[in-house]
Parts: sequence; C-alpha cells; structure tokens
Amino acid sequence: MKESSEGSWVDCRYEALEFFYWEPQHLGRKKYVDATLNTAAKVRNHLRKMEVTLNQDLQQFFRLAPRSLRLTLMGRLFGESFTSPMKLFGRDVDQELALDGSTQPDLLFVSDEDVASVEMKIGSKANVDQVLKYALLGLAVERRYGERSRHCLAFLGTGDFKKQFEERFQSLDKLKEALSQADFHEFLGRMPKRFRDGEARLRQIVVNLRLSYITYEELASDLLQQVPEESDPSLGAEVYRRLILGIVDEIEERRL
Repeated sequence: MKESSEGSWVDCRYEALEFFYWEPQHLGRKKYVDATLNTAAKVRNHLRKMEVTLNQDLQQFFRLAPRSLRLTLMGRLFGESFTSPMKLFGRDVDQELALDGSTQPDLLFVSDEDVASVEMKIGSKANVDQVLKYALLGLAVERRYGERSRHCLAFLGTGDFKKQFEERFQSLDKLKEALSQADFHEFLGRMPKRFRDGEARLRQIVVNLRLSYITYEELASDLLQQVPEESDPSLGAEVYRRLILGIVDEIEERRL
C-alpha cells in the first residue's frame, strides 16, 4: 500500500471540534445561522489562531508523553536538576488548590519539591500583576500540601522577551527588579481574603522565583531532540515519534 499523509493526532482533535461546530445539536446547542465561520477552512483557521486550543494541545501532549520528559524540559528551562515526579494540573486546579478564581495557569507542574508553571503567549501581553498571580499560585500549592517549594515560572512566546510584556522589560533581570518594587499589600487586597495573611511568604516566593523564557521554535527544537531514532522498531518508540511530531507540526502550522 502506498504511503500517504494521515495527518497527526492534533489534526484529529481539530476534526472533532469541527464536527461539533457543524452539528452542535449533539451538545444541546443550536446552530448560529448567521455565523461568519461558514466553511471548514475558516473554522480550522480560527481554531489554530486561538491560544486556548494550543494550550489544550500541550495539555494533552504532556499527559501522553513519558513523565520523564517533564523533568527534562524543566531542566532545560531553568538550568537546574528536577528529579521528583511532577503532576500536571488540569481544569480542576481552581477547586483543588482553592484559588477562588484568583488565577488560571496555562500549565502547572507540581512535585514534592517544585512548583513550575508555564505562561503561554501568542497575541496577548503579560504584566507584573500576572507574575504575582503565579507567585500566589505557588503559595496556594504550599498551603495545600504543607511543604515549602522551589518556585519556577517560564514564559513561552514568540520573538524577543521584551515583546511578551506590556512594560517591555529588556530582560528577566529587569522583570525581577520590577517585581521587587511591587506593592504586595495592594495586590493581596484584590485577591481572595484567605491569602491576605500570606504577604511575608509571598514576598519570599517572588524574591526566589526562578524565571525563564523560551520561544515556541526553541520548544519544538528541544522536543525534536527527544524523538526516538527510526532504527528503534518498538511500538513505544513509534507512538512517541508520532506524539512529538504531531505537536511540533502544530507549532509550525501556526507559524510560531
């Protein structure tokens, strides 16, 4: 049988989303007859511009990939050793950590020693307040599990680092400097009441917060280095190759 392009597992997910777009009655919804997204091409193009769908792709990728990959990528991001198994939180993060809607992380990995988050950016900009919310997230993890942790935050975006922030910080050091001057009391005054007695620990978390920036292109390159050799005929290697190549193709398709 001749070789042909089957599409990736990511393509399959978009096909499922398209199906429910065209037949929303299966979800108890009615079709919007005047919708501007009135062709399959328009629907898929829109889906592939959304940050939330890429976040879902990465969530699914990390849930299927070997857990050791999480540690490998964290080591690459922060230049330190990560050894304890890391749990990836999903949509239950708000309830499990009792965040009361204060923050919604893109990717949150937690181990017995570490709290590592990834903030994804495609079109929107980050700001100091958002970084403080990730520090607050770290505080919530500590309160949930009763242990102090090493806290890490990586930004995943396109282009230069300064383009990721409203304040256009020239470097991670400049961001750290701005964080050190933040009004923690005012910030906590806008957060759920149960966190307002944690100003001292929040300051410590921010002071020691490990920061990193990586582009989608660099992430794709790092993932390609993990692809098993074609000479490995095992079923696991074949599945892992398809998994990695699927997410890399998605990053390339979005021209990130």
